[in-house]
Amino acid sequence: MYNNRFEKGSTLNLFGYEQNEYPGDNVKYKEENRKKWEVYYSCLEAQTKILGTKLTITPEAILGFETSFVTMDCKICLNPLEFKDKDAIVWEYASPTDDSLAPLEYDEHILMSPQDRSLQIFNLHLEHTGQYVCKLGQSATAPYFLTVVNISESEMNLVHSPAYSEVLDTEWGEWSSCSTCNAVGKRHKLGYCNVYSKKSRSKRMAESQNEDLFDIFIYGIPCHSYILPEKIKQVARIRKNEMMTGFCNTKCPEKKVFEVRDRNGRVLEQADNSKGIYSLRQQLPPIEPTVERRLQYERKGSDIVLECPGNINSDVPIHWQIGDKNVIPEKIVHDSKGRIYISITDRIHINKAKLLDSNIYSCWQLNELAGTIRLVVEKKIKLNFNHTIMLVGVVLILGTFLYIFVKVIANRDAMKNRHLVMS
Repeated sequence: MYNNRFEKGSTLNLFGYEQNEYPGDNVKYKEENRKKWEVYYSCLEAQTKILGTKLTITPEAILGFETSFVTMDCKICLNPLEFKDKDAIVWEYASPTDDSLAPLEYDEHILMSPQDRSLQIFNLHLEHTGQYVCKLGQSATAPYFLTVVNISESEMNLVHSPAYSEVLDTEWGEWSSCSTCNAVGKRHKLGYCNVYSKKSRSKRMAESQNEDLFDIFIYGIPCHSYILPEKIKQVARIRKNEMMTGFCNTKCPEKKVFEVRDRNGRVLEQADNSKGIYSLRQQLPPIEPTVERRLQYERKGSDIVLECPGNINSDVPIHWQIGDKNVIPEKIVHDSKGRIYISITDRIHINKAKLLDSNIYSCWQLNELAGTIRLVVEKKIKLNFNHTIMLVGVVLILGTFLYIFVKVIANRDAMKNRHLVMS
């Protein structure tokens, strides 16, 4: 999925700049330019408030779930004149065991938005855990401390409204995109346990001269974060992660047409981005993720969990097909009498697998193939040995080898003696 830096109707002049950067006497472009400067001053004001009286940056500890996604904003303020320098913005990363930050390596699932330079990581895995910092030259924003955890249904509750407590709270993410458009679909959002201090920052500072983690992470720390002390983490485990689901009905996006105009407003070039056509004046779209394929062998009678091995870099819920048939969660539960079901995290659970469960399982997002799993259920023979019989067999085998060894030695001595007599 490609997020074009130019929305529908955006235009460039002959020099490759947006019209409102050089508005001239055009009232419309003057107003657009003024709004850009207002956004810049609002950004500076927000950063000043975050710095507080001690003028210290506030890091954020966030939680991500495996195979899900996370977005980290680059909070560097750029004025309209500096906006052309945004391509110099970079993200740096350090794992929990690293001593220093290093430039982040992007791939088909780790992307930087060409619009606002935010970092987007899809199809999260445990190795994505670590510290992330957005930089422009010598300027840097407050770091993010990301912890990726396994999203287990046994540790997650399905809820319909968030619940709160004094110390442990549920931090809710944004709603995912709708699973379809121009029709009723589904969406979800994840809530993770977050730890807050009972006391206010001012009260803690009055009682102690030293700052603790909650003085630094004023937005709280996820209960499963790798930076949280183990003593607090053990207490925090009493609260489970949660997922909220809901129905949605959204319109399909309009076509995005990129246009290049001259100074008189005449259209020189058009490119329909929705059809995969881009102008040479646009940034190249990122490489589309490949369809992940997996071959999975399982034993007959075992319990199996299938999770989508890929992602099209979208936050929409997963839709499954078995063979060439769409999976309807309610129907598959009814037809299998509860043996097969789709969990709240869009995973297929197969209890007491049968040979006939062998098939091609494909997962889809927005009608695009994200991954396939070829499941092969095998009938493996389990051999049970009687220890007494096995011991007797070993003794017989060893006895046979010993008998042969003795016979060989005896025959060799007899041949030697016969040779001496003849000579």
